[in-house]
Amino acid sequence: MAREITYCLNYPIVLTRACANRCGYCRFPVTGPERLPSPRVIRRHLREAARRGATQVELIAGEGIATDPNIVSTVRYFGFDSYQSYLTQILQSIEGTNRRAHLFSLINLGPLSLAELRMMRPYLCAVRIMLESADASLEFREAHCDSPGKAPGPRLEAILRCGKVGVPLTTGILVGIGERRESRLKAFQIIAKAHEYYGHVQAVRMQMFHPVPGTPMEEVPEVSDQEFLETVAEARRHFGPDMAIQVSADEHPHLIGPLLDAGVGDFGDISVRRPPKPNVTLETLTATMAAEAERRGLRLVRRFPVLAPYCTPQWYPGGFPMRIPYARAWMFEGAYRLSHQPPRPVAPDKIPHG
Repeated sequence: MAREITYCLNYPIVLTRACANRCGYCRFPVTGPERLPSPRVIRRHLREAARRGATQVELIAGEGIATDPNIVSTVRYFGFDSYQSYLTQILQSIEGTNRRAHLFSLINLGPLSLAELRMMRPYLCAVRIMLESADASLEFREAHCDSPGKAPGPRLEAILRCGKVGVPLTTGILVGIGERRESRLKAFQIIAKAHEYYGHVQAVRMQMFHPVPGTPMEEVPEVSDQEFLETVAEARRHFGPDMAIQVSADEHPHLIGPLLDAGVGDFGDISVRRPPKPNVTLETLTATMAAEAERRGLRLVRRFPVLAPYCTPQWYPGGFPMRIPYARAWMFEGAYRLSHQPPRPVAPDKIPHG
């Protein structure tokens, strides 16, 4: 059987852009209050995610905001005693979607404490926390000088906490934020050691820095495609054939073939809410991935937020005995194949915001 190349159809929900970090390459944070979506709005999002054929619901928020007065007052207004309780309720809502929806959670919320992870664990499918870099000098440079939460030490501790709780984790590095090239290998070594201890790293993600207008690093050039591909190949050599090396296809639609040649085994999370790139649709992107994979004797397959080796009761207890088997039949036995069907059009006024 041909080796499988995987991807996931994602419905991202930005809960809030409040963030304790001010990274030099990022415009995500905003100052001042920003209201969290109510449980009612979240339910509308979940219905829309199901309607668009997503498998994954990614919850996105800034880091270090659990005690922010605006966050605390908002969740109390909704009837929750804490931000963590609010998040846990959202995860329960995702887990409670009916069999026609088959939605699964991925949280992208930054470092979480052991208590927070244990509270969410019964309803949590997978976590993404990027190590970002092992270069400590970035703490004194534009990239992370105003981002205490991005120091390598705290990031590693967050990665290890996920392992201690037994949550499948996607982690990785940003390439081109001013780090020394040798620090990338050090980052791979750190991730490999954490995985060796807990076995919880399901994918290593490579993400290229792109300069964003209006940020301190807006004039910093991005690395070349060749250097990025070399870094991906180095990750494949370091982690061997069994680790999923992940690069988002929607960020590099022009590099699908070279990325496969460099060792990518997973094309990440492809949003069903917005086009991948100008002039690139979801249909053309998946068709390109499938064609490039077939050309190399590979097979393109949709996946869950938790990758195949972790689709077990040990790693995802909430998925068994019912959710994963039913969803697997829905995805792979012909009940629904979004990769070959365009999403149904939706009127702009019917799309939930947030």
